[in-house]
Amino acid sequence: MNSSGPLFIAQEAVCFYEISTIYNSCPRYLFYALLIASCVTRWTGWLADVFLGAAATYAGTAAIEAFILVASQQKRPRPAPVTIPFVSDNTTLWNDFPQLITETNQIMIQPGSIELDGDAVLAIVVTGYLVFLPLQCWSRVLTHQRARNVLFYLWNMLMLAGSICALVYAANKSNIPTQYMFCFPALPPFDQTSSDGWQSSWRTSTWNNSVWETFSNITRWSQLGDICFNPCFNSTQALRQPKSLQSWVASKDSELSHPARLWDKIVYSKRYIYSLIILCLVLNLVHLTFKFLPYRSRIPSAKIVVIWRERKSIWNSFKEELKAARSKAGEKLEYKEAALTSRCRISQLNHLRPFFSVVFLRAIMRVLADFAILFGLLFSMIISPFTIIAFVGWAEWTIYNDGPAQESPQQVGQWSYLVSFGLLLVSAAILTLKYRLATTSELDEEIEKLRDDLEKLEQRKEARLRSETAPLTAPTNTAESS
Repeated sequence: MNSSGPLFIAQEAVCFYEISTIYNSCPRYLFYALLIASCVTRWTGWLADVFLGAAATYAGTAAIEAFILVASQQKRPRPAPVTIPFVSDNTTLWNDFPQLITETNQIMIQPGSIELDGDAVLAIVVTGYLVFLPLQCWSRVLTHQRARNVLFYLWNMLMLAGSICALVYAANKSNIPTQYMFCFPALPPFDQTSSDGWQSSWRTSTWNNSVWETFSNITRWSQLGDICFNPCFNSTQALRQPKSLQSWVASKDSELSHPARLWDKIVYSKRYIYSLIILCLVLNLVHLTFKFLPYRSRIPSAKIVVIWRERKSIWNSFKEELKAARSKAGEKLEYKEAALTSRCRISQLNHLRPFFSVVFLRAIMRVLADFAILFGLLFSMIISPFTIIAFVGWAEWTIYNDGPAQESPQQVGQWSYLVSFGLLLVSAAILTLKYRLATTSELDEEIEKLRDDLEKLEQRKEARLRSETAPLTAPTNTAESS
């Protein structure tokens, strides 16, 4: 420390990569709008395909980034001590350095940074997965053909895998240690500064020696390209350029000025999100059981209107099955009681045995399975939309607290996605009118092509029928020859 004050000071900072332009507000809101449009136009063919196709490709990109973020997480070095000049708590430097470190002469340095794309990716992939539940129940078009059904479920698996990776990455993000910047007391930093690219010469040996040599040598300090010395600029990220790393100083009135309190809120909210994803996964399995497994359920349809119309018959079928199982078990018990001598006293517990018989327990299991299917359908159709709204609100609130967007909606990097989708929608609409716009010769060519395609399909169907009937006729021919 010199006579005019400390040689340098240390204060807390937040080092982060801003949200990429592809995940900024306009593309995200367009993605939400496409999902809503897919639900609203679920009974149509081409229109729902355009909406859901555009949303699926966007969410698929986010899922792939979630895989990369989890697979290439930052390898943080071991914490290293740095000795700093002692600054008392009643110093006047608080006005220029709101996150000043006082009443200590040593801190621990472990460079690291926050990837804010993780919050946007989490919002996109989890929303895409949650929308799968109501879509698979409401839309008959999306699950009508086998190829369309396979594609739809592959997208669901991709969203589930992306959601798991995004949640894992979000949980690990709270483990990033506190970052510091070192500055001259007479030169307070800007609220937010960008990295000019870290030079290996800025770290001579240990972090302690690097910091002291930088502020002891004005020539070395002038080579930083920034007012302050930010060790976090030494960290890297697989999908980012080093110069896109930002360092931000929070004011005392800001939420980020208390990182522990902010992360506690995020972790607390993620407990609800984890539970929600697990519940949706269970309901997906219930729905797949109802749809694909050879189980004859008493639920007549996956449509809420049909279930409501047939609610009395469904309830009566449940009661009749339990009543029939109770009667059958009671008949067996009466037969056993008749075989006993009159001198044997029948225990009162024997009257409860029909309820513990195998026949009655099987009936209860079938009724419980139907109730589980009914609950899964009702949750998917009614409750899950409100859950999606709650999650999107929470995710957008988290992204809003990450700081201002990298680009404004007026910039071409934002509204270009909306224009691209509009052009795609116009192109798809024109293609649906191709028969009305076609000339007579074009219609003749289309008819000939359809005839050729129809002939090929008939040949393929006949070949498949022959391959299916061949295993059935082979044993008969073998028996006749013997």
